[in-house]
Amino acid sequence: MTTAAPAADVVVVTKPKRVAGVIVTGHGFQHMYADGFLVLLPIIQDVFMMGPVALGILSASRQAAGGILSMGGGFMVDLFAGNRGLFLAGSLFSMGFAYLLAGISPNAAILIIAVSLGSAAGSFWHPVGLGILSFTFPKDRALLMSLHRSAGSLGEVITPFIVAAALLVTTWSGVLVGGFFVIAIVSAMILFILARLGLPRRETVSRTAGAQFRSIGGLFTSRALPVLLIVSGLRGMADRAIVFFLPVLIAQLLREVEDDPSDARIAAVVAPYLALMVGTSIVVSPLIGAFSDRAGRKPVLVGVLLFSTVITGIMIFTAELGPLFLVLVGLLGIFRFAGANLAQAASLDVAEGRHIEGSMIGLLWGNNAFFGAFSPLLLGIIIAWFSPPGIDDYRLIFPYAAVVSLLATVAALFLPPIGNPRRASV
Repeated sequence: MTTAAPAADVVVVTKPKRVAGVIVTGHGFQHMYADGFLVLLPIIQDVFMMGPVALGILSASRQAAGGILSMGGGFMVDLFAGNRGLFLAGSLFSMGFAYLLAGISPNAAILIIAVSLGSAAGSFWHPVGLGILSFTFPKDRALLMSLHRSAGSLGEVITPFIVAAALLVTTWSGVLVGGFFVIAIVSAMILFILARLGLPRRETVSRTAGAQFRSIGGLFTSRALPVLLIVSGLRGMADRAIVFFLPVLIAQLLREVEDDPSDARIAAVVAPYLALMVGTSIVVSPLIGAFSDRAGRKPVLVGVLLFSTVITGIMIFTAELGPLFLVLVGLLGIFRFAGANLAQAASLDVAEGRHIEGSMIGLLWGNNAFFGAFSPLLLGIIIAWFSPPGIDDYRLIFPYAAVVSLLATVAALFLPPIGNPRRASV
């Protein structure tokens, strides 16, 4: 199979800042929709009577499906670069339609399948969007990755409150069905705007799929990429454990102090915690990314992972609803996405000059999804096994996440220097 592939480092750019603005903004909608599902999770758990293992299966399926499409999607994006605008719009539309199906699911099995399809479709956004940003702005790669992430964070901050308000007038199913029509309009607008602007492109020559695989395989001859994949995977394991089960834990803590809270009440309590965990990263994460563009990836990544480990360890002893727990959730959020951004930028640094940006993002996301899929399933089994009789104690997420985060920190110490540290312009 022979395809058009990049031939030179020179990028032919058409209105790059405007295109970047569309991609960054679109990512906000992608996360606003996909992560809104987490606010509904405690309610869905009650409706389908799902225990910790069933929740682990739901999260594992969601992560695995997203990872498979990220890996394959990144490879295909690099081979068929001329269709990037269609890929971005199609990712959003397909995600919305799959979550619509989740909203009308008659049982847990159909729900898991629909949510997995939605995750797969939504994950396709990342190798496309991040690939464009990477080869268009190579000198500010981590900064653009962080801005892209911060837009997603902004969507996640807004969503919990929208969902909580919507539950006052509709059901969890109505939220997912109604959301489809919103995301369908957004995807159509993205397709139209990008078609008008024109996407950044490269001069191309013929390259076979085999050559594409060889280019990727050549990166495994040094320790940088294998160690980075381990670090990123372990970081993702800790992150997925906290993010997925935190809403369920908060609902558990609420039920310990209130009798039979309503769906809207549960969402209203969950919303500030999820919003704060994400919101604190919006400003800080791009600053950390920009700093790593100058100081190098490894020292900044080690510091971020160490901080996350310490905060998670403290949360083992403070898992009770109240101001202290809320502050700790916010502190954890400060560096939560910074680690993901740094890993993405580092992977693209390793692949510099090979013209496989989409493939690298897909590989990294697929790797993270593999680790992330295993993590909630393992944690669900731990919760079911070690909880007191008759109770599923979701406080166990914190000792689990602290241990995994510590392993990621230790692994990061074995990374070689990555990136090209540069001084700020004067």
